[in-house]
Amino acid sequence: MTCDFTRRGFGRMAAALAMAAVAPGRSRAASRLPLVMIDPGHGGHDPGAIAPDGTYEKTITLASGLELRRKLEATGRYRVRMTRTTDVFVTLEARVADAIAANANLFLALHCDHLPEPDMRGASVFTLSDKASDALAAGVAADENSADKFAPGHIAGVSPQVMNILASLESRATRLGSATFAHNIVQSFTGVIPLLPDPMRSANFAVLRDPSTPNTLLEMGCLTNPLDEALLKSPAHRALIAARLTDAIDHYFSGQSGWRVAG
Repeated sequence: MTCDFTRRGFGRMAAALAMAAVAPGRSRAASRLPLVMIDPGHGGHDPGAIAPDGTYEKTITLASGLELRRKLEATGRYRVRMTRTTDVFVTLEARVADAIAANANLFLALHCDHLPEPDMRGASVFTLSDKASDALAAGVAADENSADKFAPGHIAGVSPQVMNILASLESRATRLGSATFAHNIVQSFTGVIPLLPDPMRSANFAVLRDPSTPNTLLEMGCLTNPLDEALLKSPAHRALIAARLTDAIDHYFSGQSGWRVAG
């Protein structure tokens, strides 16, 4: 699916998101198990961030997503879907559409940071807001939102008004759920996975614009930092991240009415 950045394309997108936001009941609790949507960032001809030694972000996010899917499915407590399971390009719009179509109960986008200072390291967790929480969050969102420049037929200069409208459709319940999940991740990582200072931030991320699904974007570490890069390339460390994320997801659903997460 290619991304339609025309006015008509954004009109359809806004209408679909508005309907999802106000549709009564969306029957999320009808399924036996909650559905977690994992979104490995970048892919195909979009490598994402590139480490000094040539490591691609898209490779790490896919490996991490597959490991997280394995751990979640092994618990028997969740259904899991992924926006991509191979090295293919998926537009940001298509990732959001996948979550809407699947009636996902939770959405997690996986990324790796590249920051201007090589001594900056650690994971950070982002939620959606129409205005960035700080300059760092604004820069990260600008980088991640530029992924669709790789889409065929991309037209530069997406209207900020349209971006803000899409962000404003997010319901209060979704916003609270996203903040809760972000907090769960930070709590689960603390003392185990390195974190940036003030690791909970927010900005207008295109991939977080499903107004009916609690969602977060996780930067698992900084590819521009040698220590983080070595960890992110390590299968053992990626398994540790997946284990801590599984714990965070358990905590999230144990606190949500309508779901019972057995130990």
